[in-house]
Amino acid sequence: GWDYPMSAMAAARMGMPERAIEALLMNRRTNTYLSNGHNFQNNHLRIYLPGNGGLLTAIAMMCTGWDGSENNLPGFPHNGQWNVKWEGLQRMP
Repeated sequence: GWDYPMSAMAAARMGMPERAIEALLMNRRTNTYLSNGHNFQNNHLRIYLPGNGGLLTAIAMMCTGWDGSENNLPGFPHNGQWNVKWEGLQRMP
């Protein structure tokens, strides 16, 4: 659902990139993406587009930052384990 990306964006803005990653990778049924890319919720709701949009928005914000953030990639841990590449994304307000 959209709550995991929302938690990730909040954690990133609070300077907790490890928590942002944990939120996006949380092992929950409603945080599952099918092989066709759809965010699965339950058998009656097999596609949940707010979850997809939330994930894309969270990743973009974690890459580019937001107004007032110090540098790029503020949503990813700076521990040498992440090699993130992106292009053409706009900084979030």
